[in-house]
Amino acid sequence: MNVALYGGSFDPPHLGHVAVVETALKQLEIDKLIIVPTFRNPFKERVAASGTLRLKWLERLFDDPRVEISPFEIEQARPVPTIETVRHYHPSEGTIYLIVGADNLPTLPKWFAFETLNTMVTWVIASRQGYLIPEGWISLHVAVDVSSTLLRDTYNIELLPPQIATEVIDFYKETHAPTH
Repeated sequence: MNVALYGGSFDPPHLGHVAVVETALKQLEIDKLIIVPTFRNPFKERVAASGTLRLKWLERLFDDPRVEISPFEIEQARPVPTIETVRHYHPSEGTIYLIVGADNLPTLPKWFAFETLNTMVTWVIASRQGYLIPEGWISLHVAVDVSSTLLRDTYNIELLPPQIATEVIDFYKETHAPTH
């Protein structure tokens, strides 16, 4: 079985995340795409929305039997190294794709147990404006340029999926969630 893992903070999930999932489902030869929101990204100080809320938002976005929203990292209640998640979901046979944004390329070598992780996965890089994807990587061209930080700073409802847009904007306005 071929599986793709797509992790991130998803704080909040936005149209860019949806575009990555839709593109991956079309482009990759996969049986399942598992979206894994982090409890807390080890490279970030905090998350604004709780894990439970981010899971709820993600579950409302994807109505495709090939997409699974995983509570695995949130249930650990600690930052979880990617290699631990990969080991948890690694199929006994088949390929495991790991989808990351192009903005992560410079920090990949700093990821916990990167050398081992690198031997376990096939990397898939989602395009991000301002980041070049070097040759030799599988790339997903995503034409939606948005970041969760931008959303928390601007409250731009047009960058959010309609299923959750109002709820997300209201949440960040009410909590005045800082971006960092």
